[in-house]
Amino acid sequence: MRLRDWTMAALAGAALLASNTASRAQTDVTMIGFGGANNLITWIAMDKGLFAKEGIKVTLDVTPGSQEQMQNMMAGKYNFATTAFDNIVAYTEGEGRDKLEGFDIVAIMGAHNGFNSVVVRPEINGYADIKGKAMAVDSPKSGYATMMYEIIKRKSGLVQEKDYSILQVGGTGARVKALKDGTAVIAAISSPDDQQMKAAGFKILGDAAIEIGAYQGSTYAVRKSWAKDNEKTVLAFVRGTVAAVDWLQANKAATLEVLRARVKGLDEATASIIYDGLLGPGGINRKGELNMKGIDTVLQLRKQAGSKVGGDASRYTDTSYLAKAIAK
Repeated sequence: MRLRDWTMAALAGAALLASNTASRAQTDVTMIGFGGANNLITWIAMDKGLFAKEGIKVTLDVTPGSQEQMQNMMAGKYNFATTAFDNIVAYTEGEGRDKLEGFDIVAIMGAHNGFNSVVVRPEINGYADIKGKAMAVDSPKSGYATMMYEIIKRKSGLVQEKDYSILQVGGTGARVKALKDGTAVIAAISSPDDQQMKAAGFKILGDAAIEIGAYQGSTYAVRKSWAKDNEKTVLAFVRGTVAAVDWLQANKAATLEVLRARVKGLDEATASIIYDGLLGPGGINRKGELNMKGIDTVLQLRKQAGSKVGGDASRYTDTSYLAKAIAK
């Protein structure tokens, strides 16, 4: 073999070895969340290489509801979850749809501040019209149910299970179905489903975050036991997520491209409405920081609804990983 041919072959072999080494160096990470634009930050981190830059490869699955999500997290099928902060409180206090032995899931970052609309069927003209009818929820004592109870009470004076019934169905997709088939007339619906339902003749009575005030909606969560044994991976996930939050704020046009690529059939005008909402009162947690005032609201609403609250925010959160990730 001539020297030039040998050199080229050696270089090719070295490049292949480096590529294989880089591939092996990436840690596979599993994640489960609810559907829709709630996942935009994660999609950006995946599609723009922000997770890859941190040495992790994330796969994201959609859960039909909080029950299945928490079951799968506790079974070790998933490493991370995006879930309502209220879900974490409910399951910690044994008030979820299951009693999960050894439950140790905590919120490590904030995702958004209650990015939901109050959506009703076309024949409903105001909150008072839901009297004697049903509201669709994921779970009566978790998710956004307690938030909706308070909004309805403030707007109409109606009280859950006295003036209207509660229909437990599951996540956003199930709540959309309940509204469409008429088994329920009102529900908290996230984007893009809220905008798509509006276009189909359903009504948006209000922005949940504006109606309720400070509120911690979706969070990034892990099992404490898993995180303790996998701190390097947790920090990589946090850094990639924070980078995606910053990227979203700086790149509207490119963010709309990611959103429309991930949500089929979404037109640019609706995508722009969703983007603006993410930067609004119920939108993203800047820098991934938990909204501590919003957490207080969640805990207070649970108390008002007669649910358990076993302590302050530290019982349900762990901010140490975000602090370490930012410090580095």
